Amino acid sequence: DGLWLAICGYTPEMPAVDFTERYSRQILFSGIGEAGQRRLIGARVVVIGAGALGAVHVETLARAGVGKIRIVDRDVVEKSNLHRQILYTERDAEEGVPKAVAAERRVREINADVDVEGIVEDVNALSVERLVEGADLVLDATDNFETRYLLNDVCSKFGIPWIYGAVVGGGGATMTIRPGLTACLRCLFESMPAPGSAPTCDTAGVVLPAVAIIASLQAAEAIKLLSGRHELLHGGLLQFDV
Repeated sequence: DGLWLAICGYTPEMPAVDFTERYSRQILFSGIGEAGQRRLIGARVVVIGAGALGAVHVETLARAGVGKIRIVDRDVVEKSNLHRQILYTERDAEEGVPKAVAAERRVREINADVDVEGIVEDVNALSVERLVEGADLVLDATDNFETRYLLNDVCSKFGIPWIYGAVVGGGGATMTIRPGLTACLRCLFESMPAPGSAPTCDTAGVVLPAVAIIASLQAAEAIKLLSGRHELLHGGLLQFDV
């Protein structure tokens, strides 16, 4: 038994999991299996932004059994969020609950085995290193390039993989960035777009199907990385318009 657990990547600090029930169908999937599931349980993910993309990331990874999820967002839930930000309710909007708090509460209802931490804080040059410290993976669910460049630089500095994602209107893009192995965001966009030059959800709107596609692709890439199936990564910049 000890040898089999070692082969699966199990370490003593990983929590025990009943593989016969909650994750049984995921384990049956050849892309994950029991060894991959054990790796997911031992993984630490930071989701930067708990809006439309982040809501899908958080719910998907919590249901998949990722062991530790940190959610960082400074905003509160508003009624205009509800058509696309799937974690939140009308009550959250009426009470102006911080998104990180509401997301943490929702994860605890979805999967009590997940160690979830909601942090209500701005991501800036002073806070970004502390917020991503110790992560195995960072998921980009932000809505601005300034924060994305901060993530790019700090993840490059510490060798942390991160997954870029952006959606506006009916379209979006995503790219999985592995420091030292792939191009980074600055390779793709050498400089940030000038303020006001690019459309935003506030100016061009956004629809949930576009969000769901990009966020689900990011979450799928996250599961590949965290379960050790790096050879299955799509390996490029993907763009979609619904």
